[in-house]
Amino acid sequence: KINYAGDPRSNAEINSIGEQTGTCPPVQKPASDDKKCTDKINYADDVRSNAEINSIGEETGTCPPVKRK
Repeated sequence: KINYAGDPRSNAEINSIGEQTGTCPPVQKPASDDKKCTDKINYADDVRSNAEINSIGEETGTCPPVKRK
């Protein structure tokens, strides 16, 4: 009934949820959509550590601009 392409759950898990609830569950985004900032942007010249950069991204929901020396 629904296109679950890209959903990280197995067909069996999705169908079990549907059988238990009587309704097809919403499609979930794959975990790869939640990449860390250092996986999305080249921070090679940034003075901050990867951990600090990724923490900013997690807290604000936006990757910070590169901060050069």
